[in-house]
Amino acid sequence: MRPDLFLSGALDLDADQDAWVPQADGVWFKPLLLSVSEGYYVNLLRVTKSGVLSRHRHSGPVHAMVLRGTWHYLEHDWIAKAGDYAFEPPGETHTLVVPDDCCEMITLFHVSGGYVYV
Repeated sequence: MRPDLFLSGALDLDADQDAWVPQADGVWFKPLLLSVSEGYYVNLLRVTKSGVLSRHRHSGPVHAMVLRGTWHYLEHDWIAKAGDYAFEPPGETHTLVVPDDCCEMITLFHVSGGYVYV
């Protein structure tokens, strides 16, 4: 049996800035759980600039909970705001965009399966 995982203060978004891993200019992620044996990960994505982040496709389902700011996908007509939840079905291709009026976006993602930039 695998042990439980407990992260104190995992959603204290402004604490422990060293835990954020730089991904690109103005983009960081904070890994919360990486499960190689079960094929999923949970992380926080932080973006501090507007623009297109990436066009990508997931082989498995994705759950997203917006904690701060806003974002949307070019391929959909909804806008994800703080407090919103989004589900992405396996195989969907989409392009994440942070709007000009958003100074910081942070979203918790639970991602299953592979991730391919297209």
